[in-house]
Amino acid sequence: MELTNESNQFNHLIVGASRGIGRSLLDLSIDAGHNVFALSRSRPDTIPSGCDWIEGDAGKPELFLDKLPESIHALTFCPGKVILGPIKRLKSEQMLDAYKTSVLDAFTLVQSLLPKLSGSIAFLSSVAARTGLPSHCAISAAKSGLEGFAIALAADLAPKVRVNVVAPTLTPTEMGLSMVGGDKMIPLIEGKHPLKKIPSVDEVAAMLNFLHSPAAVSITGQVFKVDSGLSQLRLNS
Repeated sequence: MELTNESNQFNHLIVGASRGIGRSLLDLSIDAGHNVFALSRSRPDTIPSGCDWIEGDAGKPELFLDKLPESIHALTFCPGKVILGPIKRLKSEQMLDAYKTSVLDAFTLVQSLLPKLSGSIAFLSSVAARTGLPSHCAISAAKSGLEGFAIALAADLAPKVRVNVVAPTLTPTEMGLSMVGGDKMIPLIEGKHPLKKIPSVDEVAAMLNFLHSPAAVSITGQVFKVDSGLSQLRLNS
């Protein structure tokens, strides 16, 4: 049974909440009146009021389970390492690292939280999971694995828990900008997208927030591409 977003009962665990899309989602969830629990490997310098911050590794939930509430009505999983490089330079250790942080850590965390979970889970993937991009073998393999895991998980957990994925194109986060060489590259990258823009961090966070809302109670097992049409559309020159 889907729970409503009443502030006195809606607990939202956001993994990877210290920056970028996770931090934007944290602010949205707090503004919505949720009880927010934020998990990250390191504690930020400033912690917004209205949330409980937990320092920990998603792959080692036994170290922080006692700090979580008895019920978790929304789980958002944002972590994942962006490892870029052509196939001739990639090492097997890098492939494994990308897979661990995107898939194995997600599996380990969800399995440990099963007694607490109800409502919905949302994973953050990438347009690279289904779109061939140069130098993206590691992240593409990892995020493809995450999407496959999420779809199977949605079948496993139905009807109690809904599971969905958001797969954005490049977003102007600190990590995203470092991948492409900084702000100066944004106009060039935007030009490759049919909508001639890339989504903001807040847009992607809003999609994740929507998937946890009562408006999405009939949505599960889906991958939503917030990618300005990059993966699906080819326009005339």
